Amino acid sequence: MNLNSLITKITLIFLFTISLFIAVFIFYIKYEKESYFLQVSNYHEKISNYIHQNRLPPSSLTAYVQELNFEQEFDVRNILDNGNVVFSKRGFETIEFENSFYLHILTPRFRILFKDLGIYETNNYDYVFFSLVLILLFIIYFWLIKSIKPLVTLKEEINKFSNGNMNIDCKSDKKDEIAEVANEFDNAVKQISLLLNSRQLFLRTIMHELKTPIAKGRIVSELIDDDKQKNRMITIFERLEFQINDFSRIEQVVSKNYNIVKYPCKINTLINNSINMLMIEKSDEKIFIENISTKNINVDKDLFSMAVKNLIDNALKYSYNNKVQIKEENGKLLFISKGKALEKSIEEYFKPFHNDTKSKNHGMGLGLYIVFEILKIHDMYLEYEYNGNENIFKIVMSK
Repeated sequence: MNLNSLITKITLIFLFTISLFIAVFIFYIKYEKESYFLQVSNYHEKISNYIHQNRLPPSSLTAYVQELNFEQEFDVRNILDNGNVVFSKRGFETIEFENSFYLHILTPRFRILFKDLGIYETNNYDYVFFSLVLILLFIIYFWLIKSIKPLVTLKEEINKFSNGNMNIDCKSDKKDEIAEVANEFDNAVKQISLLLNSRQLFLRTIMHELKTPIAKGRIVSELIDDDKQKNRMITIFERLEFQINDFSRIEQVVSKNYNIVKYPCKINTLINNSINMLMIEKSDEKIFIENISTKNINVDKDLFSMAVKNLIDNALKYSYNNKVQIKEENGKLLFISKGKALEKSIEEYFKPFHNDTKSKNHGMGLGLYIVFEILKIHDMYLEYEYNGNENIFKIVMSK
């Protein structure tokens, strides 16, 4: 049971209220019953006082009591053994047995038991009132629970939305505050969906339009006679095409629309693939690989390679000597470069657009954000430490 739930809190409040109401009613009924018994006992006491004061013999006593709507009871032993003595005083007892009252006259010489045939005033309105109030409490409780139920539906829709599902509908035709919140959220989702669709359409249109001149440039490059220049131009256009495909994957990851396909890949193959994605000339003079195993890890090859590529790119970009060392250690991939320590905690760099984009030395502030999102998809995470003038980023591949 979730004690923080509104439904739980309301249920507990109503359980306490109903329990308190029942307890008060039981006390009240007990009090009323005692008052009822007292009414009967007072009447019996008056009769007993008259009998004892006038010292009536058995025959006169019986005649007198019978005139007061009593009858003599001869099943004495059964009633005395099984009845409930509700009042007892010198000279008489008032006994309740099977919803009837009995007057037991006690004298030094004899004892006589009479059944009281009188009708005493009782009030059943108390039970009616109690039943109505109890029913009303239950009606209010179920009415409140029903009013709050849309919150559960709204929570489910919000969970779907947070998981990237834009096809949700939580509109309500009711007039309460919950319905207003649901309708506003539904409007917000539709606006966000419209903006995301517009952004995706814009990006995809740009990428599509860029591919045409790149393809044409690639074809024209083949016509260049100078092999060195031709290869250089082909490399440039290939890099541009690769960057566009890279942007497409990044857009899908950021918008939670990427269909991840995991399969076993060797770690050294992933590192080499990432280096090739950078298309750096003389990469072996800038990137130094140490102790990288051929062990398999279950990843999306293209996506994980992109994360590694971004870490290598960042290490080269922000290092003092434009060099980076990559090594494997205790289930972690380490990217080590000499440079200035991060000014903020690593978590701040997991946020998009964290950099001052006015600085020419910085990008858009998306590098570590993309790495963070890709590793999160793979149930991995990134650690950082600064030691001996070196920035060390660590991909933790196993928890």
